This record gives sequence, C-alpha cells and structure tokens, in this order.
Amino acid sequence: MYPILLLLIVLLIYGIAYVFHGKKILEQKIVKADGSKPTPAWEKFDGVDYVPANKYVLYGHHFASIAGAGPIIGPATALAWGWLLPLIWILFGNIFIGAVHDYTAIMASVRHGGVSVMTISENVMGRKARYIFLAYVWFALVLLLAAFLSVAASTYVDVPTAATVAILYMPISLLFGMLVYKVGLNVRTATLISLLLVVGAVLYSFNAPTYLTYEGWIVVLALYSFLAAALPVWYLLQPRDYLNAYLLWAFVVLAVIAPLLLPFLKFTGPAYISFAAKGSAIGAPPGSLPATWDIAWFWPTVPLVIACGALSGFHSVVGSGTTSKQLSNELDALLVGYGGMLTEGAASSLAVILPAALVWDFASIAQSAGIPLELVAKAGINITATPNILKFTGAERFYTAYGFAQAMAWSRVVGIEAFPILFTGFKTFAAWTLTAFVLTTLDTANRLARFAWSEFFDWVKPRSPGLHKVLTNRWIASIISVLIGAVMAYPKLPDPLNPGKFIYAYSIVWPAFAGTNQLLAALALLTTTLWVYVILKVRGGLSLLMLIPALFLWVTVTAALIVWLIFIVPYLPAIYIVGTGTIVAISVGLDFLLIILFIRGLRMASKQ
Repeated sequence: MYPILLLLIVLLIYGIAYVFHGKKILEQKIVKADGSKPTPAWEKFDGVDYVPANKYVLYGHHFASIAGAGPIIGPATALAWGWLLPLIWILFGNIFIGAVHDYTAIMASVRHGGVSVMTISENVMGRKARYIFLAYVWFALVLLLAAFLSVAASTYVDVPTAATVAILYMPISLLFGMLVYKVGLNVRTATLISLLLVVGAVLYSFNAPTYLTYEGWIVVLALYSFLAAALPVWYLLQPRDYLNAYLLWAFVVLAVIAPLLLPFLKFTGPAYISFAAKGSAIGAPPGSLPATWDIAWFWPTVPLVIACGALSGFHSVVGSGTTSKQLSNELDALLVGYGGMLTEGAASSLAVILPAALVWDFASIAQSAGIPLELVAKAGINITATPNILKFTGAERFYTAYGFAQAMAWSRVVGIEAFPILFTGFKTFAAWTLTAFVLTTLDTANRLARFAWSEFFDWVKPRSPGLHKVLTNRWIASIISVLIGAVMAYPKLPDPLNPGKFIYAYSIVWPAFAGTNQLLAALALLTTTLWVYVILKVRGGLSLLMLIPALFLWVTVTAALIVWLIFIVPYLPAIYIVGTGTIVAISVGLDFLLIILFIRGLRMASKQ
C-alpha cells in the first residue's frame, strides 16, 4: 500500500465521524448541548481552577494534557502484531469509544457543576460507587505517573537536547500566562511572542544539550510534577499545554506532508505478523520464560499496549477534572472533547504507525528512495545490528521511524546528501514532541490525583476537620502520589540479552498503566452511559451507541488484565510484584464491584 492512500483514508474517516457521529448524534441528539446555558467556569469562577477559557486555548490545553506518551509508545510497541491490526483498533476505538467517552465525560461534568466523573458515578450508581471509583482513579494515576516519569527520563538520557527545550519551555509558558491573564494582552499576540521564543529555544538547544543521569531526571521530573500540580491552573499548566499543542500540531502536520512528498514509495513493513505476539509485548521482562511465549493475543491484550491513542480513561478524569471547569460554552465541548480525541488518534495513526510501516526495513526503503546505504550509516543507523524497526525499543521505534520518514521526504526537496543531518534533526524533534507531552501529562495527572485524593477523604471532614485539612492540603496531596510513582519509576534493570544496556521501568510498568487506564475508560463510559440513560432520559438505539462499546471494552480490558496477572506478574522483579502487581489486583477487584453497581443502577432506571 502507498502511504498517501492510507493518509487519505484516515483523514476521510475522521472527517465523516466528526460531522455525523460527533455533531449530528452526540451533540445534537444525545446530549443536546445548549450554548445559552451558563457553564461552571462562569458560575464558580475562582481564578484558580474555575477559569473560562478561549475555546482554542482550551482545545490546546486539553489536547496537550491527554496526548502524553500513550498515543506514541503504545502504537510503536503494538507493531509486534504488524501495522494493520493496531491501526484498525485505533480508528475503531477513537470513533466509537474514545471520542464518545471524552465528550460525554466533559458534558456530564459541566451539567453537574464541574464535578469529577467519580462524583457523577455517585449520582447514578450510589455513594459506594463514588468512593470505589475515586480509589480506582487514584491507583491508575499513580501508575501513569510511574510510566511517564520513566519515559521522559530515559528519553532525556538518549536525546539530551530535548531536555534543554523542556527546561526553556517553563519560563516561556509562565510568560504567556502573565501576558494573557495579568497584562491583558490578546491571545493571538501573546501566542506569537511565545512561539518565537520557543523557536529560539529549539535552535539554542542544538548547541546546549542538558546531561543528567536517568535517576537524576526521575528526581527532577517528580519535583516538577509536584510543584506544577499545586500552582494555579492559569499560571503554568494551561499556558504550557496550549503552547505544547502547537508543537504537536506541527508534528502531525509534518506527518501528513511527508507522504505527499513520497507518493510512489510503498510500505516495507508487514500489515500482519501474527495474532499472538510474544509475551515481551505485554511486559514480560527480557530473558524470562513468558517473554518467549505466544501469549500476547491481539484480543484481548491490545489494551495493555495501546493506551490513549485509541481511548483512555485518563481523558475522563482530565475532562471532568480540569477541562469542564474551563469550558466557556457548552458548544465548545465538541471541538475540545470529541475533536481532541480524534486529533490524538491522528497523532497515533499518521505520525507513529504510518512512518513505521513505511521505513520498517531500512535497507529496502533506502533503496526505494534512492538513498545510498552509506548515508543511512552516516545518519547513525546500523543496518546490520538493527535491520528493521522491531529491533528498537518502543520510544526508539517512534523517533527513529519518524525521523527517517521525514528525512526521506525533505531530502527530495533539499537534496539526498542532506539525509543524515535531516534525520538527526527530525529524530530530535520527535523526541522533543514525545517528552513535551509527557511533561504536560505529568503535571495534569498529579493535579488530578490531588483532586481524587482530596475527594476520597471528604467523609473525614464532619468527624475531624483538622485531620481533613491536613489530608487534603494541596501540597501534601500532591507529594504523596508523585512520590509513589517516582519510587516505581526509579529502578533501571540490567538487560540480560544486551550486556551494557538497561531495561527502564516504563517497559515493565506500561502494561499495568495501560490496562488500568483502559479499564478506567470502560468504567467512565459506563458511568456516562448511565447518566445519559437515567438523567437525560435517552433510551433505545441512541443509548445502545454508548452501552455496547462500554460493555465490550469492559470485557476486553478485564480479560487482558487477568492474563497479565496470571502470566506476567510472577516473573517480574520484586518491586513491581509488590507495586504494580498489587495495584492492578486491587483495581480488578474494584472493577467488579463497580460493574455490579452499574448493572443495579441500570435495572433500577429501567423500572422507572
């Protein structure tokens, strides 16, 4: 297949979905969004969490918050099945599950005064559901923090210039927030000033890499997450996410342009490899027995690998935790929620899967593009040691494939001899993009973990106001979550199959994070489905458009996590058996309690 054909198919599917599924069905027939209704951002304005935002700024903030490492690392790892099955899962999940989940989570929160999806579960399933949901969310966010801390730290070690850009982003983001919210400068002018500074930071970073050990970066990133989660939302989180969105848009646009410059090249990667990949694809440590077993069946284990690119429970927590508190108009939610999810899917399919499928076999694609193998070697790719994309780790697959595809495309414009320097530049750009969005997720995730932690202990307040004040203090609530995540992210293990190399924590923690995250999506979608059924009184075929995907996802992810607990956990290092294994086991237990409460709530509503 030609990449340009796949590009057009994906864009067409997303365009049709946005107009007919998103606007015509979800917005107009199910939720019946009303632009005249005041939103919580106006009704509860406090200048910290409740702040009405320009819809494009909010779209950028929301998109950047949800688009962390998930839509990149997951699809890159899923290439073990070939590129077609992961692409189908992303498109299916995006439209019928992920976008529905994101949009309804935001709108349900807006209609309930900006409360979290966990509180909404209490309204439709009872008080027990809320506390079970809060505990589940907090555990899922701790695993997310562990995985993303490790991804960012390992990438900074490998691409130190990306660390420089991330550091310089901080004062630029602070400046944007001050210009818009304190000085009163219009968004367009403040954006132009900030983006010019970002370009300067990028150019400066080429000559000023920042070096630190993996363990050192874990400490620095944990400290950043702790501070950013406790600061007012307009001060750093919203401006940083908004500016980062421009980086990701540029990243996706370049991914769209590249196939146009390579119209006659064909994919070198296999569309289908096997329905059952090796256990290493779902977190079995290298050298362990399950790493060699064919136990990573595409169904049901795909949710353990592809997180966020297709759907993500984290999005419901973002949408109902921060986005709903900043939504200025109900009609903005379609762009922010539904559109944000489709844009994230485009990042996965067009910027991760498409380049990897194209440049899979380095020698073959170089020959097809007329690039001498000497230039490929000069670019730093050892074709003998790494003949194809599967020989790299998940993060390396992404920025190597993206850099190679972009270098091939643009070398046709500036000359083949520029391939090595173009590859280095675009590979670095891809690494910057990955880590930039990891950071936005780190600060948002820890803020949301703080919210969940504080909500969980509201029962303490009438019994002991003093203890409640201590437990819910924003600094205490922020440090607990990130500290546990950092402890799980900190170790790096010697790779028994590659002496001198290390296995970073994210490759072990990822399936646990992805699985709990996807199961959280199922639980959140079940909650908003019940909200639509009970509160909005939507029945019949329209309600089935939400109920069937929610139940399918719940069955899929529950089965996947059980597979992981049985086959993978016993072979993990002790710290991960105690940490991730225990968290996942508890999460599965909470999951069954919530599905029972959902069924009970559905039966009660049906009788009314």
